[in-house]
Amino acid sequence: MGKIHILDENISNKISAGEVVERPASVVKELVENSIDAGSTSITVEIKNGGTSYIRVSDNGIGMDPDDAKNSFIRHATSKINTAQDLTNITTLGFRGEALASIASVSEVEMATKPHESTFGTKIVIEGGKLKFSGDTGCNDGTSIIVKNLFYNTPARLKFLKRESREAAVISDIIYKLAISRPDISFKFINNNKMIFNTQGDGILKNTLLTLYGMDIYKSLIEVSYKGNVLSVSGFIGKPDIARSNRNYQIFFVNKRYIQNRMLSAAVDNAYKTFLMINKFAYCILFISIYPDLVDVNVHPTKAEVRFQDDKEVFSAVFNTVRNGLAGENLIPEVDKDKKIYQGPSAKQQTLSDYTNHMFLRENGFKPQDDKTDPIEYDGMKKEYETLSSLQIDDKNILKKSENDFDDENVNHDSDSKALNLLPPLVVIGQCLFTYILAQGPDGLYIIDQHAAHERIMYEKFKSAYERGGVQSQKLLSPLVIDLSPGEICNVKENFEIITKLGFELEFFGNNSVMLRSVPLVFGSPQLKKFFFEIIDSFEDTSKGNHSSIDKMIYTMACRSAVKANDRLSIKEMEELIDELRRTYNPYTCPHGRPTIIKLTRNELEKKFKRIQ
Repeated sequence: MGKIHILDENISNKISAGEVVERPASVVKELVENSIDAGSTSITVEIKNGGTSYIRVSDNGIGMDPDDAKNSFIRHATSKINTAQDLTNITTLGFRGEALASIASVSEVEMATKPHESTFGTKIVIEGGKLKFSGDTGCNDGTSIIVKNLFYNTPARLKFLKRESREAAVISDIIYKLAISRPDISFKFINNNKMIFNTQGDGILKNTLLTLYGMDIYKSLIEVSYKGNVLSVSGFIGKPDIARSNRNYQIFFVNKRYIQNRMLSAAVDNAYKTFLMINKFAYCILFISIYPDLVDVNVHPTKAEVRFQDDKEVFSAVFNTVRNGLAGENLIPEVDKDKKIYQGPSAKQQTLSDYTNHMFLRENGFKPQDDKTDPIEYDGMKKEYETLSSLQIDDKNILKKSENDFDDENVNHDSDSKALNLLPPLVVIGQCLFTYILAQGPDGLYIIDQHAAHERIMYEKFKSAYERGGVQSQKLLSPLVIDLSPGEICNVKENFEIITKLGFELEFFGNNSVMLRSVPLVFGSPQLKKFFFEIIDSFEDTSKGNHSSIDKMIYTMACRSAVKANDRLSIKEMEELIDELRRTYNPYTCPHGRPTIIKLTRNELEKKFKRIQ
């Protein structure tokens, strides 16, 4: 007697109904989960053309006898549950009995399966849901299923699939999560005849993460664990230095099943508060083990959503696990070895800076001792200085543009165009809180947000360079290898031309890595790996190449390459930054709209000190 039986109508009606096969990744997920439930210790997944033309999943599990092999393709045929009560105590990944029937109805399927104790195996061939062949065959122990020409009989669905590289990336992401969920199983993934990864299956989670995500992630992992009365939490969290701009690296498993749950993400986010900047999200891989009757997995056909009987207890357990893991841990990031790129001031910038200092000294009754400025050049700068003194200031002390200024969107960002010079000459006094530059102008004290100002400078530089053909880049002394996820590799491939125009020169290094050879030439380059991740994280439907997506990447480049709050600057660097800001088309706000500079007039200062009423 076989193990697979047909559920009666009463039970099948209680199972959350829905279409199982949405895309190639759905097929891979269902087949691999069946392999896991079959007790496999080795699973191989092979795809071609993003899984649309060919998917093969092979395992060394328990296999099936001839009767079970036939019955497995009947809807609601399963070996996982027997009664309606079993739905409240599910311990397997699959239980509905819908997957194989749904897959076979929209593709051409071949299955070869053999139990370990049998001499011969069984071969099943089904096309569009119709049985074409059933008989004995020679095959290895376990089960191998080949799915060809997915959606061949439903062409309308093919139109809604993404390009092959994107579908392959989604499949990769699913296999990553399945491999993480079972470090005791060796997973092998092959895409278009190329080996993508092969996990060891030694049962050590950290070794699996090293194989999948590389050494940078591996070195920043913190192991966490918690054990309560009805549930336990274990896994790894990341140090703040590997935090990302999205939640793609927050992965949760409940009883070894990958799930998506906002409450769990909120618990992690709350635990990392004060450890991360705004809009940064922690890396974590957490396993929650809980009594099966306290969690409902029969919520959605994909089984990716669950409901907990006691949300509050689960939230508290995850929060405290993460918080305790961070407590007492050395979270100081290691010094980045990337070479910093520095651009010194141009001759004209330095001359204008010198002139500003000279004017300040003369206006206050001092004569510079080292006044070697060329008289002709000095006179030219004097005229420019006098012209700049007509800048308008509004009542709120925020610098505003005159009626002749241009809006950001209408500006021709041509570096050869004459600078607008909308700011008056400013003499740097010093730096406040290592965040704000204090400078004296002809009519008061100016306070400049160094990050916002530099962000504006870099945005206009990058914008102009991009529109003129590409951002200038600088060769790295040593190429930098960066490990990426399948989705990130896909993003890079799909937007290779844009990334190149942004100043990155790279080549693909292995299956899941890129090698950076050149990077954008910026003032004070940040940590290059983080910088590159910020760029690829900022992709927003860039497959359409729309302007807003590219602009968002330029915003990101400008923000990440700009000096930050708490960065100590020398007087010379502050002078250079102000001179650069003076030459922008909109020196008053950063690309996100925050003010770059405010002013306190002499009159206001004297009121504050009660010199005048």
